[in-house]
Amino acid sequence: MNFFENKWPAIFLWPLAVLYGAVIRIRNFCYDHGILKSYSVGCRIVCVGNITVGGTGKTPMVQFIVHALMSSGKRVAIISRGYGRNSSGGLLVSTGEKILCSASESGDEPYLLARLCKGAIVAVDADRVRMAREIVKSFSPDVIVLDDAFQHRRIKRDLDVVMIRNGKAFGNGFLLPAGPLREPVSGLRRAHLIMLRHAADDVRRISEQENIPVHNFDYQVHSVCNYRGPLSPSEIKGARVFAFCGIAAPASFLNTLAALKLNIVGRRTFHDHHHYASSDIEHLLADSKRLQAQYMITTEKDWVKLPIESLDAQWLYLSIRLVPENENTLVSRFEMLF
Repeated sequence: MNFFENKWPAIFLWPLAVLYGAVIRIRNFCYDHGILKSYSVGCRIVCVGNITVGGTGKTPMVQFIVHALMSSGKRVAIISRGYGRNSSGGLLVSTGEKILCSASESGDEPYLLARLCKGAIVAVDADRVRMAREIVKSFSPDVIVLDDAFQHRRIKRDLDVVMIRNGKAFGNGFLLPAGPLREPVSGLRRAHLIMLRHAADDVRRISEQENIPVHNFDYQVHSVCNYRGPLSPSEIKGARVFAFCGIAAPASFLNTLAALKLNIVGRRTFHDHHHYASSDIEHLLADSKRLQAQYMITTEKDWVKLPIESLDAQWLYLSIRLVPENENTLVSRFEMLF
């Protein structure tokens, strides 16, 4: 979420938001009228994205789609930009059988998807048209799922899935940098499907006006694990835990821990996509010891960036899955692509 969202300093950034909005509107106009070209890559394309910055559940949704398609016998690839990685250009993260790089090289979310979607090819590249063509040539997938690409209009897609964030869907209604919007709300007209965690009247009104299907979803705790594997609920129920994370929506993580009846004795949040240094680990350990926590617990997205080989069994991560309402109806929408 933008720091100034719903705060009075946002008004001072409004002129920049107007300028940014003008650029986005001109760009969308050019794509809508064929002045800028969108390219086919010889493969079915499903895009998962949003129109706001911050956590909306894109990664769990990509995982859900990939598993649904692979369960129906489809060969699937995932392409992401790889935000926050320390590499450049195109990079093959996973062949579907083997992960080829580290989380720091690929970015945390592509690496996590490679872990969670075994059997799927995963790659990162800012030029997703180029990478998609390379993937099609090398692996011949039935479908490519684009992660966080709703605004990346250079590649033609068969299905656009837009995730809407929890709470106030569009924040203060301002575009970046004065608010959370990546583009005007009217951009939702391009969506083929809207995924909504909780009811939002303004979103439903748009969906009805534009005849865009809306599916509700929630998150479900899949497991709590350490480096050895899943723990039984009885092992950690009521345990004193120190929680930390570097994600866009830390409140959701903390609320989930509270729902598990864990005793959160301390917490620390970092910025989204945070890279953990040895000093971070030392400080977390010191805080945990000072507060007499039995466990340190974080998200699975953060876990893949920790020096796991040096951690003991007291370090845990929470694994969640996206659970949609009317799952069969939703899955059938993806199967209709073929």
